[in-house]
Amino acid sequence: MTTHPKKLIEVALPLPEINDASAYDKMPGIGPHPKGIHHWWARLPLPTARAVLFASVVDDPSSHPEKFPTEEAQNAERERLFDIVRELMQKKLHERPDVYAKAREEMLKHTGGKLPPVLDPFAGGGSIPLEAARLGFEAHAADLNPVAVLLNKCNLELVPRWLDRPPVNPEVRGNALRKTGWTGAAGLAEDVRYYGNLIRERAIAKIGHLYPKVKLPKEYGGREANVIAWLWARTVRCLNPACGAEIPLVRSFQISKKKNHVFSLSPVIEGKEIRFTVRRGQAEKGTISKKGVSCLVCKETRKTNLFREEVKLKGPMTTIGLLPLCTIADTGRGRIVCDFSADMVPEIERPTSMDEYELPEKLTGGAVMSWGFKRFAELFTPRQLKTMVTLSDLIRDVRSEVCAQAVDAYSDAIRHLIPIDSATRFRRKPPPDSDRFRHPPTGAW
Repeated sequence: MTTHPKKLIEVALPLPEINDASAYDKMPGIGPHPKGIHHWWARLPLPTARAVLFASVVDDPSSHPEKFPTEEAQNAERERLFDIVRELMQKKLHERPDVYAKAREEMLKHTGGKLPPVLDPFAGGGSIPLEAARLGFEAHAADLNPVAVLLNKCNLELVPRWLDRPPVNPEVRGNALRKTGWTGAAGLAEDVRYYGNLIRERAIAKIGHLYPKVKLPKEYGGREANVIAWLWARTVRCLNPACGAEIPLVRSFQISKKKNHVFSLSPVIEGKEIRFTVRRGQAEKGTISKKGVSCLVCKETRKTNLFREEVKLKGPMTTIGLLPLCTIADTGRGRIVCDFSADMVPEIERPTSMDEYELPEKLTGGAVMSWGFKRFAELFTPRQLKTMVTLSDLIRDVRSEVCAQAVDAYSDAIRHLIPIDSATRFRRKPPPDSDRFRHPPTGAW
C-alpha cells in the first residue's frame, strides 16, 4: 500500500503572519491589486492563496524521519519552511520576483522537479489561479459566471502573453523622451490606459448630453454636481379595476442608513400619479412584501403571482413601466441623495440592435424569468441600452487603430482589457452613466 507523505498544510502553518497579511490584503486603496479590477464576493486574499498553494506541495519534515530523525530537527526544518511562507506574506509581492523564485525552488524539491497543474473549477475573482501562475504552476480556472471567466482570462492568458513588451500607442511612440526597457505588463497597461481614455472621450462626445448634472440643494451651495446614479423602480398597474394606478415595485424606500447620512423616499400621491421626494430619517414600508404587492393609491394588496401572470400574458415591454425615484450626486466631499427632476431624462430613441439576444432558460439570480422577461434588452432602460451599444461599438472600432500599430492578437487583448480598466477608473471617479433599479423584480444587475 502506497502512503503519501504529509504536507505542511496538514501539520502546521504560521497563522498569525498569514492572518495579518490577509487582513491587509482586504484593505482598500493598497495600490495595484486584482480587487481593483472588480469587486468579487468573498474574494480569497492573495496571501492566503499563496500560503495554501505552497504548503499543499511542500512535505512536512515529519514525513521524512530519515532526514530529520529527532523532533528538534523536524521543528528546525519546519521553521525554515515557515520563514519562506512569511516571506510570501510581504506587501506588494508582485514587485518581488525573487521571493516567488525562492518559493518555487523549494516546491520543486518536493515534486521531483516538476510542479503539478492547479485547477480551480470555481475560480471567482481568481486569487488561487493567479497566485498559482505567479508561483510557477500550470494554472487552470473555470467558472459559471462570465465576469469571472473574463477576469481570469485576462490574468492567466492575455497579460502573461504580452509581458516585457513596449506599448504601441502613438502618444508613447511619438515621445522623443519615451521610456525604454518596458518590463512586466507596464507596456500593455500603458496601451490599455491610452485606448481606454480615447474611447471614453469619444463616448462623452457621442452620449455625454444624455447625462445632465443635478443642481444641489442650497445647504450644499446650490451648485451643479455630477450624478453618480439615477435610481428607478419598475412598475405594474394596479389590478383593482376602480384604481389602475402604477405601482412602483420597491421592497424598501430606505436609500441610506449611514450615521448622519440617513435618507429615505417619501411617496407623494397626486390623484393617480406618484412621485417621490427625498427626506432625512427612516423609511416607510415598501410596496412588496410576503403578503404581496400593495398599491400606494387604493391601498389594496394582491398576491405577487397575480401580477406576474399578467406580465407574462401581455409581455413585460407593454405591462412593466419605469418610475424615477431619486438621484445620487457627488458633492466632492461625499454623496447626497436628491429629488428627481424631469429634465434629467432626455428623450432617447431606444436601440433595437440588442432585441435579438434572448435570455438563457436558466439565469443566475433568475428572478427575471418569473416575470416573463425573455430578452437581454428588456432588462435595461433606453439610456442604459444606448450607452452599452455605444461603448461596445467604440471598443470594436478601436481594434483597427491598434492593428495599425500591432498584430491582430494584441489588439484583441486590448479590447478585452479596456472594459476592465474603464470599470476600475470609473469606480475611482464614477461617471454619470448609472441608471439603477431600486429592488426591481428582475433582481440586481
